[in-house]
Amino acid sequence: MRRSTVTTTRPAPASARPAGYVPGRWRKLALIGGTLFADNNESSVISTLAPVIFAALALPLSALGVLVAVGKCVTVVFGPFWAFVARRTNRKTTFVLTTAAAGLVTIATGFATGFVTLLLGYAVTAVFVAAALPLVSEITIDLFDAPLRGRASGYTWGAVSLLGSVAGPLLGRLSTIENGWRWGFFLWGAVMIVLALLVFAFFRDPGVGASEPTLVALTPEQRAADEKLTWAKIRQMLRIPTFVIMLIQRLVSGHLLIGSFGTVFLVSTYGFTTAVAAVVTLPFGIGYTVGTLGGGIVTDALHKAFPRRGRLTVLQFAQIAFGIVAIIATQVDWGGIGVFAIFWAMLGFLQGLNPGVNRPIVAAVVPPELRGAAFALMLSVFEAIAYAIFNLLAGYIGQAHGLVVVMLWLPGIVMLANGLFVSVLYWTYPKDADRIEQLLVTRARQAQAGGSVGA
Repeated sequence: MRRSTVTTTRPAPASARPAGYVPGRWRKLALIGGTLFADNNESSVISTLAPVIFAALALPLSALGVLVAVGKCVTVVFGPFWAFVARRTNRKTTFVLTTAAAGLVTIATGFATGFVTLLLGYAVTAVFVAAALPLVSEITIDLFDAPLRGRASGYTWGAVSLLGSVAGPLLGRLSTIENGWRWGFFLWGAVMIVLALLVFAFFRDPGVGASEPTLVALTPEQRAADEKLTWAKIRQMLRIPTFVIMLIQRLVSGHLLIGSFGTVFLVSTYGFTTAVAAVVTLPFGIGYTVGTLGGGIVTDALHKAFPRRGRLTVLQFAQIAFGIVAIIATQVDWGGIGVFAIFWAMLGFLQGLNPGVNRPIVAAVVPPELRGAAFALMLSVFEAIAYAIFNLLAGYIGQAHGLVVVMLWLPGIVMLANGLFVSVLYWTYPKDADRIEQLLVTRARQAQAGGSVGA
């Protein structure tokens, strides 16, 4: 009797699943999210251990800005390139090969003997690291339907940040060991290779648009036709007002500078050692995790209650509040590292609100087959360009006028302007989101009727 009961009830949960449900989606998200942690921490080796790396190689402060800027410029080219390659070939294969290659080059970077070799290793690593962000963003949208996308993105970046926050102080401890910074590169390169092997062994791509309930009825031929990227579709994407605004919004996002220059700022401005200054990465990461996890849940709830403005309100709040806290945190010598740690936790929280908001906003206004290209354009091109410019400015302005001035303007005043700018979304987002909803409904009806499903 027990065996009979189990047999008859086991299929019930699957049959009760809504259309667009992807089995094992959280496990798959954990696998691909792990690669973001490894890829992000390659740059964290530079940002956390910059004081000792630059002392060992006799480099000026401006070198940090050049390194980060070159890495981001490389991303501008290769982010869209890998998104194109993945769509033309296989997303999983592209994911595995680029992550493994990034790990190997990261290990090689640990043998740098001067600025040229350090820059070369960092730039080549960036070529392969560029694949992770657009692919993870696109696959996350394919794993989860609209009500859970904010939460899924929040969980991913929260976990990445939490692991990174623990890694930051550990990396800082390497500054007390002779040539310890080299071991930072060796360790993170090895982690990338291990994660690439895990994705190869256990990850199965859900397919483009797998989580869209209105596309479930499409045949493989119809889905393949929708997945084809053409210049006409790219131009169509750039005619979406909300998406264009989101691209511009990324150009004026100075908050990422806290991650690349935060440790150097505390060391050079307020006299902390590298090991002590690196302590703030832990509360920053914890704050970021709370922001992504809690923010994702709250954002999804607000979206459910106010589908046309809930996410926009969170996005605007995050930008304006970050600017205010950044100014307060960096313009005063608060004494002990403990007070700075509290402010860094607040900055982490506010920055953590972003992934659970901006990805779902873009997904809501861009057709499924164009989301990979959209994320590549937003995150790998526009964000990378902004990050490169801000880091170059930070390096040279900081060397000439001090990092206090840099922190006042870039993470502070620029972010306040960013928050005011996104007010435009309240006019464009409802129309663009409605247009995509109607497009998906039309495709589903055409698929059921056996007709064309083109955009």
